[in-house]
Amino acid sequence: MNKRPNILLFFPDQHRGDWTGYRGGPLQTPNLDALAARGQVFNNALTPSPLCSPARACLAAAKAYDAQAVRHNQHDVDPAEPNIYQALRNAGYAVLGCGKFDLLKGAMDWGEDGRHAGALRDLGFTDGVDSAGKHDFVTAHGRGRAEPFQAFLDQHGLLDAHLDDYADRTGVDNRMYTNTGPTPLPEHAYCDNWIASNGLALLDQAGDGPWFLQVNFNGPHEPMDITAAMHERMAGRVFPAPHASDQYTPDAHQAIRACYAAMIENIDDHLGRYVDVLTQRGELDETIIVYASDHGEMLGDHERWGKVVPYQPSVHIPLVLAGPGIDAKPACSDWVDLVDLAATLVDFAGAERPTGSTGRNLTTERLDGHKSTGLGTWRAVFDGTMKYVHNFPAETNGRGVAGAFDADPDAPCLLFDLAEDPWERRDIARSDPGRARRMRDALLAETGPRRRL
Repeated sequence: MNKRPNILLFFPDQHRGDWTGYRGGPLQTPNLDALAARGQVFNNALTPSPLCSPARACLAAAKAYDAQAVRHNQHDVDPAEPNIYQALRNAGYAVLGCGKFDLLKGAMDWGEDGRHAGALRDLGFTDGVDSAGKHDFVTAHGRGRAEPFQAFLDQHGLLDAHLDDYADRTGVDNRMYTNTGPTPLPEHAYCDNWIASNGLALLDQAGDGPWFLQVNFNGPHEPMDITAAMHERMAGRVFPAPHASDQYTPDAHQAIRACYAAMIENIDDHLGRYVDVLTQRGELDETIIVYASDHGEMLGDHERWGKVVPYQPSVHIPLVLAGPGIDAKPACSDWVDLVDLAATLVDFAGAERPTGSTGRNLTTERLDGHKSTGLGTWRAVFDGTMKYVHNFPAETNGRGVAGAFDADPDAPCLLFDLAEDPWERRDIARSDPGRARRMRDALLAETGPRRRL
């Protein structure tokens, strides 16, 4: 490959790894499936931390959760700390982004232009439009904080309708999920459609040099707000029921899952749209396309919702790469994560990895060995088919994510054989104490014994 490639990163929010078409999942994702067929799929991709800001900060820094500073959603990435966006810009790339970055989430200072009064450029972006996530949008409006999607809806006379709709998607009875009625927004004003259009507008300004574009979709994050047309598309579709859950009626679970699926399939439509544009521009063969997500979604499995817990639906993400320099290969089953993806993208650009990067190149380096993920009080480590979880406060359902991890060797633990027990129903830590101890030791060697993080 003589010319440095363009890089397009499709980065939806909260897309769990088993909900795709290319793995035989319940979705119709023909564009993602085509990407997988001509590139490389990583079946066991993980988030380094199952929460928005930490996961995205790990990607930015190319560092594991415990090696960087963003511990939870109230922490922002420090532009003074080296990151991949600065590395790409320093290597001569136009570095572009749109949608929900969540790198400066705590500051809530997007501004109507989404440039954070210049802070976006400090992070390494040459241009971009950072917008709030679904819940932050409402919070920002209540606090009088300007934000670009808010300004767009206001310009089109749709802001009050959107706010009123969201007011009915919060509160008791888990209405962020159980309210599956359509949004009042028309197709052109639906947030993910608006984000996709912003990305294409940025491409029009990219120039002739190599470019990097990260498109951060809001979906399929809750609430389950989809357009009327997306509802029609789901008519008659049947999805797998949640595992070990009878929290709601089967019909209610189906309605929730249909909305989740509709958001993913809508993003897949946009992937096809971008491929068409790149083809028309004569850039498809010069562009590496990546599809990944910041973390997964429990979606009612084990009667849990959202993320922040160490179970597979929360920590497992899709990861597909295709383009110049990436040969079509059988799916890789080694444990990899977003930190590895970050290092890979910087290498493809011929840029210098951020200082202290802990990632591995997904196409040129050995990927065997253990891989860890964590948040707040708990950590988990994967090795082969085994998964060890240390100090997870299961009774809290993962709340208290800002808590400190105390690497006490005697802390409560869980051990699962994912080959025999993919739904993590049988903790075998007591029946296989030797394996649990070895995986604990590997995990604590990485985090530091009895070190508070």
